[in-house]
Amino acid sequence: MLKSYMKAKTLKKLSIIGGHCIMTKQTKDYTLIDFIRDMTWVIEKTESNAVRVEEAERLLGELLRTTSWFPPEKRKPSSEGYARHSLYCDPHDRFEIMALVWKPGQKTSLHDHDGTWGAEGVVAGKIKVTNYLRVEEISENLVKLQQTDTLIVNQQMTCKLLPPADCHILETEGDQTAITIHVYGKQLRKFRVFKPLQKEGIFSAHDYNVGYTPELI
Repeated sequence: MLKSYMKAKTLKKLSIIGGHCIMTKQTKDYTLIDFIRDMTWVIEKTESNAVRVEEAERLLGELLRTTSWFPPEKRKPSSEGYARHSLYCDPHDRFEIMALVWKPGQKTSLHDHDGTWGAEGVVAGKIKVTNYLRVEEISENLVKLQQTDTLIVNQQMTCKLLPPADCHILETEGDQTAITIHVYGKQLRKFRVFKPLQKEGIFSAHDYNVGYTPELI
């Protein structure tokens, strides 16, 4: 049983009992500070990654109802690929929050998330998500993947990932700049990139180190 109580004056009051949500009326916009507080509470109250990612996606949905909390300096794209802006890193490395900014035509390679869970949502624009299931680790650098579905994620929509269903390609849809928010179960410093081989469903895998886009002054 998991119960979460939030301050009634600032946001919805939520109680999750046996998988059922009970919510009272929200009296103030839900902010990034609220999200960080509630996500920290979830992390401290359960070690289940399945519960953590479910709650992360739900809370992210609340956060995306408004964009008044979103810092203007984190909206800047990059011509060198999609921009990665840090919004928050938990001091104990239990989760992080990032904003990704995508110019039209920008996309990721097929990649995983270094063994952690994630919740993702769209602030602006549209994102196409092509999901893969990790079927088998054949060797250290050889993986069997199966494509599962392709989704168009619109503004204020969310999705989640949990290993072994944690591999995907993200790309912009349409001719507008897109902005997405990503919550991961640790600071994502690297992930594996997959490239298809001649045999169907078999991919080579190699580590790829990632950082943040430098902030322009």
